[in-house]
Amino acid sequence: MSSAAALGCTGANSEEGQMHVSLAPLFYSAVNQPSGLRALQGSTVCFDAGLPDSPDDGGFDGIEGCFDMAIAGVPFVDADCVTLDGPSGVQVDYTPRADCAIEEAELFLDRFRVEVVPVDGLRARLEWHLEHLAEHFGERLTSRPADLIPGADEPLRLVPDFTVGFPVNVIDAAGERVGWDLSQGRVLETKGGGPARPLALLEDTDVLWPVRVGPGETSTITLEVAGAVLPVATVVATPAEAAASLEIVAALADAPLGARAIVRDAEGRVLVGAPVTWSLVEGELALTTISEFTPPEYTMIADDCAPPPTAPESRRAVLRAQLGALSDELEIEWTVKPPEETSDEPFSPDPACQRGTGRADDGGLGDRGCNCATGPQDGRAGWAWLAALTWMIGRRRRTSPAR
Repeated sequence: MSSAAALGCTGANSEEGQMHVSLAPLFYSAVNQPSGLRALQGSTVCFDAGLPDSPDDGGFDGIEGCFDMAIAGVPFVDADCVTLDGPSGVQVDYTPRADCAIEEAELFLDRFRVEVVPVDGLRARLEWHLEHLAEHFGERLTSRPADLIPGADEPLRLVPDFTVGFPVNVIDAAGERVGWDLSQGRVLETKGGGPARPLALLEDTDVLWPVRVGPGETSTITLEVAGAVLPVATVVATPAEAAASLEIVAALADAPLGARAIVRDAEGRVLVGAPVTWSLVEGELALTTISEFTPPEYTMIADDCAPPPTAPESRRAVLRAQLGALSDELEIEWTVKPPEETSDEPFSPDPACQRGTGRADDGGLGDRGCNCATGPQDGRAGWAWLAALTWMIGRRRRTSPAR
């Protein structure tokens, strides 16, 4: 849903926010791995830290030569691993060195902590990472329906013969995440009363498992980890013809980011994998798919069709999502600021740009107004463009099939 999904960016996650610490093979969330996270007892975690390449760059270079690292006062080598075999957690302390070769570096004492949790009483669930990305980087959506992220016990109703890629989270009774060791766990699938079979990660992905059912099938997904088998999800084949309503939710920052068409059946239950088509009623935006394992009810939206303005400029577009006789429209508005630096290169619009086609009954969108708000800066390195988040609560018109 968010462009962050496509960019694959990482940000500072140490306690003082000056470095990024990678924890592989420990998995906590595809969206964020903050210091102080909890992890399964018995997991292995490798603390591999890096500093931003530059203040305006989202990449990270190693920290060798800039920090002394220690655990409980014992020197620690970057990227070394620790097994969480006791009940207590572990903290890596990063102490800046005076001989750091990074010019004008202002480094200070930092740390990264991991707490330990036993497996008793835990379960697992599919992570709706696109929704989490939109919430993490934007904090607000055009609307926030209660079923934006279905409950952990709610079956995943999936259109047959469509493969969706999901990360898997371990959670406690309150739904809070617990990290788990990817190298020591297995995601299993059972169909039709047959034996459980391990699922392999999707090709060229690190944490996405394929979720797929055929017509009339039901699949049970579990996670085998830390000597326990944890329930993940029940997947029920649900034909696209069961769709009875459709609602667009969009994410915007200082520009449009992405949108999802939430498809529901007659009982209001969310369907995934329906063949939604996207278009523009008004305005001009680039609309692109996120990945081959992302359902068609998601689209990236980008303001890459008009050249940057010379003065702040308000822009507007009306999105349309269609599924057979079902459709929804959402109006979005945002303000574009002139670039901080001008380029000598001529502007070139994105090849995925679409222009609004209008509507047959152009009677307006009603008299409901637009409510805009500004969110706080995210504060993560490489995400300066998120400094002034502007959101728009859209006005919509929705049609349903005749009954």
